[in-house]
Amino acid sequence: RKRHPKLWFKDGDIIFTTNATIFRVHRGVLSMHASVFADMFSLPYPNSDNVNPTFDGLPVVEVSDADDDFAHLLHLFYDRRYYQHGTETTFDKISGLLRMSTKYQMDELRGEIISHLALAYPSMLEKYKEAIDPKVQLPLFPPFKGQHFVIVALARETDASALLPAALWRSSCSGPNDIINGFVNADGRQIFRLPAFDIPLCMKAK
Repeated sequence: RKRHPKLWFKDGDIIFTTNATIFRVHRGVLSMHASVFADMFSLPYPNSDNVNPTFDGLPVVEVSDADDDFAHLLHLFYDRRYYQHGTETTFDKISGLLRMSTKYQMDELRGEIISHLALAYPSMLEKYKEAIDPKVQLPLFPPFKGQHFVIVALARETDASALLPAALWRSSCSGPNDIINGFVNADGRQIFRLPAFDIPLCMKAK
């Protein structure tokens, strides 16, 4: 594991580790932004390394989150301008923050992000007509091939059901082969697929 180049503070008092990254941050900062962390830090921490590991004398918390997802969350905790509702961002950032705000029960942030994504995937018909108008520039993220499939998968993963009607409809407008096999991304390393449950739904809608 490597130290994160920006999220490693010499005066940090807690260590978090993901699969490949180590973060040294401040309990007070995390507690201020998410009650889940405040509750976690309020629990007594055993001194024995046999029970819980330490690093440089600091407690270590291992999380199962993706490296980038957790980094996006920490960046936001330290700089609220890191993500701003209604301004263009990246899909990696907005999807990571949706997963993290869902997991760590940050309802206000979660609502902001779902509302942001709903600019392109609204539940109201009139808004949908605006969203698919090629003349309208939505402040979302740079479009990419297969993004409707990815939004469906993200909505399922995070229980963001408000995004599903538009995302499923836009997915169903893809060709049958793409619906079944997915889209290969630009560098050829990843395939964007619909969740298996949604493939028959999109095929029936054609």
